[in-house]
Amino acid sequence: MAVWNWINNGLGMIVGFLVCLIPLIVVHEIGHFVMARLTGVWAREFGIGYPPRILKLFKWRETEFTLNWLPLGGFVRLEGEQTFAEDKDEDTDEEVSPAVLAEKEEAYRHSLYAQPPGKRILLYLGGPLMNLLTAWVLATLLFATGIPAARVVVANIAPQSPAAEANLQAGDVIVAVNGETVESLNDVSALVQQTLGEPTEIQLERDGQTVTVSLTPRANPPEGQGAMGVEINEVGSGKLKQLPLGQAFVYGSRYLGNIVGVTLFFPVYVIRGLIPLEQARPVGVIGISQIAQQSVEDSISTGAAYPILNLLILVSVSLGIFNLLPIPALDGGRILFAIVEKIRHKPLTPALEERIHMVTLAMLGVLFVVITILDIVAPIQLP
Repeated sequence: MAVWNWINNGLGMIVGFLVCLIPLIVVHEIGHFVMARLTGVWAREFGIGYPPRILKLFKWRETEFTLNWLPLGGFVRLEGEQTFAEDKDEDTDEEVSPAVLAEKEEAYRHSLYAQPPGKRILLYLGGPLMNLLTAWVLATLLFATGIPAARVVVANIAPQSPAAEANLQAGDVIVAVNGETVESLNDVSALVQQTLGEPTEIQLERDGQTVTVSLTPRANPPEGQGAMGVEINEVGSGKLKQLPLGQAFVYGSRYLGNIVGVTLFFPVYVIRGLIPLEQARPVGVIGISQIAQQSVEDSISTGAAYPILNLLILVSVSLGIFNLLPIPALDGGRILFAIVEKIRHKPLTPALEERIHMVTLAMLGVLFVVITILDIVAPIQLP
């Protein structure tokens, strides 16, 4: 039984990895590919997975689309990214035909390092921006396909409070305040604050019946009590709330903005103690695959898309922002080199820059291994 559970969990993690990480990494590379086309840089290969190659799927213009053995995302191989630009000036004793020479000259004009810094910056931005755009679309779908609807339930009532005088009871569901439908604690709080000191109608659901009571919220309630004198909780209703596409776009945009803000200020929240250190640990491929496995299972068990959509949004935003960090080998590091080149009016040699990126990539690989070991030795605690 233990072996079967281990196999089952392993297969579930693989499914989670395939569903969550690979598509978002491929989307990232599509962003670079599209921007390469727009900036005139040739993409020699668009690979799904990493080499060794299984087969060439097809060729479109100068780009070969390939399928590779290592299912770790994808890549775009740009002209001149590894065969450095200065190679074109090297002397050779071999006689080159005019056709071959013209082909080399054309390839050089469409190579990465033949482009000005501004175009290269746009190309490097393509991947992160595609991740953020994907998260935006997914956030809209999240609200369009349905999110868990909540109910505001009365938990406790303070003696001699307006709620007690109006005969509110524990277990009542607050449906509306002065005719305005409420769906969250914030809704109730905001509407009650607008009517302090004034008679207010509260529509309730009690034992399957609709009940309407009137009370006057207090502007200066006793310490530890609210304006109405009730303790209320937000409880899931077990139903989904689907929004029209226009509203879903607005709510999705706000949600995405909140996630981006939290991600950007995450280190600040940790330093200020707003996020516990145990929750701030880095999570690697195994940890993300575990979370993805649970999200897939939750989507299947609830028959709703929101668990997996929510995870895809979070991971896509994280990929986009992480790749914008000014670290060599990442898109942000390449953007930093291009900005410095633009300011100095003097670039590093492409060979030197690529070697810096390769060394940093190796260091990031070591960090990746350490985080993976951490995922195995101290697995994340799933909710």
